[in-house]
Amino acid sequence: MAESIVMVLTAMLLGQVVMSVPVLLINRATRAYRLPLALFLIACGVLALNAIVPVAFPDWYQVYTVVGFPMLFVLCPALRLYIEGLTAQTHWTLSKATLKQFVLIWPALAVSCLMALLPMQQHRALFVTDEVPGGLYAVILAGAMLVLMCLWLFECGLTLLMIAKRLLAFRAALKERYSNLDDPRIFAAKRLVFIAMCIWVLALSSAFLSSLLGHTILTLGSEMLIALILIWSITFFAMQQTSPLLAPEADYAVSKQGALSEGTGSKYHKSALDESQSARIVNKITHAMQDNQLYLDADLTLQKLSQVSGVSPNYLSQVLNETLRMNFFDFVNHWRIEASKARLLTSQDSVLHIALEVGFNARSSFYKAFKKETGLTPGEYRRENVSTSE
Repeated sequence: MAESIVMVLTAMLLGQVVMSVPVLLINRATRAYRLPLALFLIACGVLALNAIVPVAFPDWYQVYTVVGFPMLFVLCPALRLYIEGLTAQTHWTLSKATLKQFVLIWPALAVSCLMALLPMQQHRALFVTDEVPGGLYAVILAGAMLVLMCLWLFECGLTLLMIAKRLLAFRAALKERYSNLDDPRIFAAKRLVFIAMCIWVLALSSAFLSSLLGHTILTLGSEMLIALILIWSITFFAMQQTSPLLAPEADYAVSKQGALSEGTGSKYHKSALDESQSARIVNKITHAMQDNQLYLDADLTLQKLSQVSGVSPNYLSQVLNETLRMNFFDFVNHWRIEASKARLLTSQDSVLHIALEVGFNARSSFYKAFKKETGLTPGEYRRENVSTSE
């Protein structure tokens, strides 16, 4: 019964991979950053065959291990490159520099060649019966595999850290350009990465504890179910992303090139703005927000404010960060919160109605921004100030 469940789950996973990869690559505009994801899915599909081949095709298991072992070292760099491409601020393509991230694939391929030359009996002892293999050749091969597996576990941990760092920088970049972060595409990407990282941490923790305690924590069926959820989640959310989340916008994209990787400390070091110019820009954008009430536009972006104020996006971003000490997201939300205060005190409209009226896309975003600005929730602010005035 357990084997049947494993077979069914494996078949579902393989079917998901076979159907998803062509769909992901069919669009030429998104092919560049989806190709690493396709490689990730293909590697997962090949690795999933480990649940079927030893049982259904035992005579081909040695061939499978030769092909399957290097696939393990495709997972981390492929997922890392996909996240990098998805969150890029400029046009992103695969290059020799990005391919250097597949550094462990070359020793893995060398070990695979050694596997191909291993006698059948020793291969069975090493991979099937978990016996200590005889002969110096098999011992050297086992040692090389152990070293590579340790390096792979280290790479997995490093990948999680790098993705987390990338996403923090990505969130900061979003706040430099958008006044609302409730775009369904952005929300889907957050869910995608969160689910993928949680499942990956669970899988790594299970593998580590199983090795430490000497017995498996999860059954093969449970592992296949986790893998199926991971593959389904990634493909489902990836297909919702029809373009990179930070599409380049004219001169702003050029001026910001490399910002995700370089941080914010020195990105304006070549700017010629002085204090008087910064003050004039602050005056311009203040008048633009007051006279045109731009903050009421739920889809307000840095580019739109640039067009109305006549100030380049890069100068706007610099003045906001260096003079006003806030990003574009917080700057617009400050105006929205100020506009909401009067409405909270002079009308009986619901908090949601007021939130939407002043430019927020969601009640939760309004609550979070209002709490950050005033230290109170909208309801608390209304009760305290109404009772005071009375």
